[in-house]
Amino acid sequence: MEASELRIGNYTLDHGHPEQIPYGSDIDSAGLMDPILLTEEWVVKFGFERFEFEYEEGTETTYVLEKKNGHQFVLNESLQPMDGEIAMLDYKLQYVHQIQNLYFALTNEELVIKE
Repeated sequence: MEASELRIGNYTLDHGHPEQIPYGSDIDSAGLMDPILLTEEWVVKFGFERFEFEYEEGTETTYVLEKKNGHQFVLNESLQPMDGEIAMLDYKLQYVHQIQNLYFALTNEELVIKE
């Protein structure tokens, strides 16, 4: 993993255990860390609520994080950010730190595990 991909607060695997990067100096050790795969379990930890919709064509799953200002951050069933019916990105988010960084870039708020 490259140091340029990380920010303070990102979750990574450190010796196989999920850890949050506490200091900027820890980012220099990025080569010793592994990324965490983005899974449904992680988005739920971040406070996203799972919704299933049934259509004639089948079932569609979305994950929604309600924000204080009434806006929503929505992921499709592939865990890709959505704007209405359209994916926001041309590439697939694969790792937890990527969604944390995107969320921060769009909202200026940290995406952290909800207690």
